[in-house]
This record gives sequence, C-alpha cells and structure tokens, in this order.
Amino acid sequence: MKRLLIIILWGLWHAAIVSAGETKMPVLRIYFQGAITPNMEYANGSMRLTDTDGAVVELPAKFRTRGATAKQYLMKPALNMKLRTADYTEEQDSALLGMRSCSSWILDAMAIDRICMRNRVAFDIWNEFSRLPYATDYDGRNGTEGRFVELYINDKYYGIYCLSDRINRKLLNLKKAQEQEDKTIRVRGVLYKCGTNDIDNQNEPCYNEDSSACVVEWHNAWELSYPEELGGKATWEPLQDAILNGHSSEYVKKYFFLENLADYQILIMTLAIEDNWGNKNHFFSIRNINKDINDPDPTESDRRRFVMTPWDLDTSLGGRYDGSYYDGNYTEWVIEDKVKNALYPISFVINDEEYLAILKRRWIEGRKGAFSIRSVNKKLEAYRDLFLESGAWQRMVDHFEAQVSKPCYVQDLAKEIECIEAWYTKRFQEVDNYFGITNGIAAPATLHTEGAIYDLQGRRLQKLPTQRGLYIRNGRIITPSQIHNSQFIF
Repeated sequence: MKRLLIIILWGLWHAAIVSAGETKMPVLRIYFQGAITPNMEYANGSMRLTDTDGAVVELPAKFRTRGATAKQYLMKPALNMKLRTADYTEEQDSALLGMRSCSSWILDAMAIDRICMRNRVAFDIWNEFSRLPYATDYDGRNGTEGRFVELYINDKYYGIYCLSDRINRKLLNLKKAQEQEDKTIRVRGVLYKCGTNDIDNQNEPCYNEDSSACVVEWHNAWELSYPEELGGKATWEPLQDAILNGHSSEYVKKYFFLENLADYQILIMTLAIEDNWGNKNHFFSIRNINKDINDPDPTESDRRRFVMTPWDLDTSLGGRYDGSYYDGNYTEWVIEDKVKNALYPISFVINDEEYLAILKRRWIEGRKGAFSIRSVNKKLEAYRDLFLESGAWQRMVDHFEAQVSKPCYVQDLAKEIECIEAWYTKRFQEVDNYFGITNGIAAPATLHTEGAIYDLQGRRLQKLPTQRGLYIRNGRIITPSQIHNSQFIF
C-alpha cells in the first residue's frame, strides 16, 4: 500500500511538472579515444543521445574536428559525426531528434557566436522563406535543419551545441554517380562548396592531389562535396565554365534560377552576413551535369541549371567572425556599398530589370513573413527561452567562467537578444529604404518630439511601456530596460 501511494504521488508530481511546462534540452554524450586537435582525423567511438522525454539513441560513430575558424577554439570544438555500424565499415542512418534520417551530422559549437544561435536562426529564416525550384523528398528544403543539445565529450561538459544535418546529395536530390557498362563511373549530380583549406597556394588555377579541391581563378577555391572521390576535368568543367566564361546576364539567366539568387541576396542583405558575400560559405549544385541546357523541355533543361545554397551563417544578425560585435555594437554594413561588389553570379544580374523586379517582389513577400520583425524576434526569443529556462545557458557560462580558455558568449543573454532585436528593427528599415518601401515601420528619424516614446508603428505612447519589445525615443530604437529613470513627454 505504501509503495502504491509513493507511485501515485510520484505520478502526480511528474504530471504537475509536465503540465507546468518544464523546459529541458536533449543531452548528447560522445566518446572516442585520443586528443582533440585542429587536424584530428576521424576517431572511432560512440554516441548516446537522450531526448527530453527520456528516449535514448545509442550508436557507434566516428568524429573529427571541422571548420577553419572553429579549429582555433578547441576549448569548444566543432565536430563532424558519422554514424556507423558496429564494425565501423558501413554508414548507418538515424533520424535524430525528429530530423531526417542520415548518417552524417554536424556538432556546431558556435564558439564565436556570443548568443549561440545565429546560424540556426538564419537557417530557420531561410528555410521558411526559400525553397528549391524543384520537388524533393524534403519539401524542397535548401538549408540545414538543427536541434540544440548539451554536449559531453568523454564525460566532460562542453556546453550548448547545435546538432544539424548537412547539405548533401540526398537533401538536394542530386543524381547519384552511375556505373557504365565498361565499369567506368559517370558523374551526374555535383555539389561544389565555395572556400577550401585543402590547397595552400591559391594564386593560380590548380587542383589538389586527388582533384577534390580546385582553384578556378585567383583566390577563388572550391571543394567537391559530391562526388568527393570523383574529381576530374569533367566533374569541374561546369563550375569552371560558369566562373570563367559566364560573364553576362544572359548566361546567368540561362544557367541559374533567378528567384533562387534573389532569395540568397535577400538573406545576406537583410541579416547583414558579410562573411558570405564573397568567395566562401555557399554551395553551387547541379542535379545532372549530363542534361542539355538547351533542351526544349524545361523539366530536362532545368536539371542542368545551378542552385545556390547558403552555408555557415554564424556572422548573421550583426555579428562578426571573431565575436567582437556585441552589447549594442554590431555591423554597420551599408547595403548600397556592398551590392556594388556583389558575388558571382549575382554581380552579372545586379542591374538587370528582370532580376531587380524579382528581388523587390521577394523582399515584399519576405518582409511580411519570414523576415518580418515579429517573426525574427519570435525565433530569437524561442531559443533564448529554451537556453534560459532549461538552465543550459547558466550551466555553460558557469563552466567556461572556471576555464582559462573561453569561447565567445555573453553573461546576460536576455539583454543581448534585446540589443540584437533593436539592431534588426533598424536593419529592416534600411532594407525597406533600399527598395523604396515606405509603408513599413516608422523610420526613427521621422519621430522628432523630444523625450516622447513611440511604438514601431509610429504611435505615440501615453505611458511608460510595461511589456518587452522595441520602442522609439529621440530617433533611436530602445528597449524598456533602457528607458527607466529617464524623463519623458506624454
């Protein structure tokens, strides 16, 4: 009887906790032998992932460090994780935390991002806003999907990570390389990643030893993400032809999807992702390089066209590659100045009337949806609440405060999110101004009554704001925490 009573009381307590909405974060524990080094090769080990409902996935896996900049922050190392069979010889797919089933995963440390969510928020915005120009098994998704976890490596705590899938052949529905009757392999789908450290001297066009990386022209280097082991002239030729010879709006219109390019430009401009506006941090893919671009059937010719996919968005929302922009100090990237030096192939359609019309239309659509201030703030605040209410943020801060070497983070996450929201409100207006849109939020500079407070629609408040949000005073975006103990006019 006593035992039954205890069980009943425990059940009632557990139900109360669940109904109260206790916030948890999944925990991932990984194990492997050897030291974590910048050039660490794949080490065999295992992973144990415990979801918030207590469900456990335990699998053999192997791990290595990843990322050029990330390798400088080994106190919180970024890792690739590949799930394997018991003898480590075969790939093993698994649908971790409800994401698509695959064998290759990223453990993103976000060591230079002081809020540990910029890359994820930017990809969430991108996935909501843009889709591939063709159907796939994943609803046309053209970016990564991720879930936040707390990571332990060999039972040592390392803080908040983002477990995410990869941009790969399956996600983009690229055709697999095909064996011919003569046993040769015919390359069909290709995936090129802009930027590589696999070639030291990038002053002249060249390949690395196995042709898995290529310098197309001076300091314009690429990696072959698929098929990585089948580099060669035929595999690289479509990319080389585009970059070296595709110097006209006519070429770009023929070989690229204009709406895909416009979406990419909107993403980079609006979130001010300076680190992705050049020869790095994006993918080009072609579903089948053997298709005829001049085929009269657009279904066939479209298979030969390039698709652009973003990558590594951790300098978004005003951030910087070394984490030095925070606490109200964010990028002041001027849209007009940067667009003049647009990256290929956008640089060749940046003044084309058809492209510009698509670009403006896509912003008008995006500003009401994925890029709206409300939508962006909602994403930031949802992750903020997850980090704070689960206790994960404080655990991570406490851990690294006790360490000699530290990644980039802020003590007061809520305050930092408020500052970023204020920055984005200003940025949103700048993008509106760039496109000549005047029916958005009131421009701060137009609200001149000294000391008065306005909401973002330009309506003058009659009392001090009591709710979280962004407001305007003396032409500046402010938060409630910034307006206490000040004098106002009502």
